[in-house]
Amino acid sequence: MLAALLSTACTADGGRETASASATATTTASSSSSTGTGPATSTGPTTSGASDSETTNAPTSTGAPTTTAEPSTSEATTTTTTTTGTTTTTTTNTTGEPACDPNQVEDTIAFTYVSKFDTGIPDAVLQASYYNSDADEVMIMSFSGKARRFQVDGTPIGDVFDVPAQALPKLDGATYDPIAKVGLLINQDCVLTEVDAQTLAVLKSQPLGFGMSVCAGLALGLDNNLYIASYGTDEMVTISRDGLSEVGRVNVQTLAGIDGFDGLALIAGSENFLIMSTSPTTKAAIVTPAGGVIVAASDLGQAAPPMIGGMPMLPDAVLTLCGNGHAWVCEAYNATCFDYAPADGDKNACACLVPG
Repeated sequence: MLAALLSTACTADGGRETASASATATTTASSSSSTGTGPATSTGPTTSGASDSETTNAPTSTGAPTTTAEPSTSEATTTTTTTTGTTTTTTTNTTGEPACDPNQVEDTIAFTYVSKFDTGIPDAVLQASYYNSDADEVMIMSFSGKARRFQVDGTPIGDVFDVPAQALPKLDGATYDPIAKVGLLINQDCVLTEVDAQTLAVLKSQPLGFGMSVCAGLALGLDNNLYIASYGTDEMVTISRDGLSEVGRVNVQTLAGIDGFDGLALIAGSENFLIMSTSPTTKAAIVTPAGGVIVAASDLGQAAPPMIGGMPMLPDAVLTLCGNGHAWVCEAYNATCFDYAPADGDKNACACLVPG
């Protein structure tokens, strides 16, 4: 969900040429279907879809990024709101604006398949998505630049339209910034583009560096830093919101067992991230901003958390919906998306997604 600024080339020892084949070529994997049909009910933020050819010998490094600063609860009164299956504690400050202490919201550590739906996007290589919490709608985009808006039940809002050229080619991740109220898009060349959240009109665009290779996922943390999936190095790289400095990086293959890091999303009401791989393995895990493992990697779509059932063949364009806590996972090579409900019950934690 975000944007950044910096003008160094995003290459890693020649990894870019190999990676450019990425999501559109090589793999012609057909997406799987899961049990059950019907419109999805909700989702949360997205990413990637790189192919087996996306490799690099860029060095990896480790180091814990700074973690989140909790929103201030001073001069605030506490109210309790009960939503389906769970209770969310929120605060309201003296200006009447909602605030939220993530420590008062139960962390989701598992999601269960609910339903799937067809997006109708003709370029069936879905790679990027975000949940616009202000408009209560989802944007889903393809690798080659087709986009469509959706209600949180999977109903389309308007027709398919084009992603601006500045965010292309090889679009492979997106997120929403609830402070600036803009969409943030990233492509595999690690160019970050800030756009109008509904029209995708470009506000600014610039390349990032920091030794990343094949940027394949993007999220905004509660610390107001950008978290980027570097597919070629299997690293979660933390960059300041302005895109000018590196905060930290961790190797998710070493720490969490995610080989082929290809997507991440901030979990609603939590500082933790849902992370995924598409190739050579199809797994999901939940980690802290510093790379600590909350839920170990397991095959997506099976009986083990964090993603239970559904069985998308190549998961991509992952997002979470703070309005109900659900997660959406789309197919990297199909126009279908899957809706997963939080195991601890639906909850509205949108106030908790605003960085402190």
